[in-house]
Amino acid sequence: MTRIPYPDPATLSEPTRNALAAIPPLNVFRLLSTADTAFPSFLRLTGGLWSEAELSPRRRELVILHVACLTGADYEWHQHVAVAALCDVTAEEIAAIRDGAVAGAPFSDEDQALLAMTAVIVARGRADDELLARTRTALTDRELVELHLVVAIYTG
Repeated sequence: MTRIPYPDPATLSEPTRNALAAIPPLNVFRLLSTADTAFPSFLRLTGGLWSEAELSPRRRELVILHVACLTGADYEWHQHVAVAALCDVTAEEIAAIRDGAVAGAPFSDEDQALLAMTAVIVARGRADDELLARTRTALTDRELVELHLVVAIYTG
């Protein structure tokens, strides 16, 4: 349950009302629409990360689930377990993320680097040279920046 009341749609700008009408009626979107002038731009940013990113949907969902676990974001976990399954994340991988067992099987070396970098970003740390090198082997520079954006959004 939200601790900030949802805005009355009648008080929102036309661009925000139009944006809300074009997306699934999730409470998280209702809440975020409180930031009336930023909301349509926020949806363009997140939409780009969902539909135009180089970071694959599978990897995006691994990251979102890991962020949800690391930050105790039960809402995001609940929302994204089903999405992750649709994006070829296995039940074994979902269970491993849930259990905090991301440094080994069932994950590939590349996905282990992705998940380790995710944890560093969530902790607001700085990756050591070895992790950065492993991550840059697994991801392009564009994917690495997209990873940072996804983590930033979902930690928020």
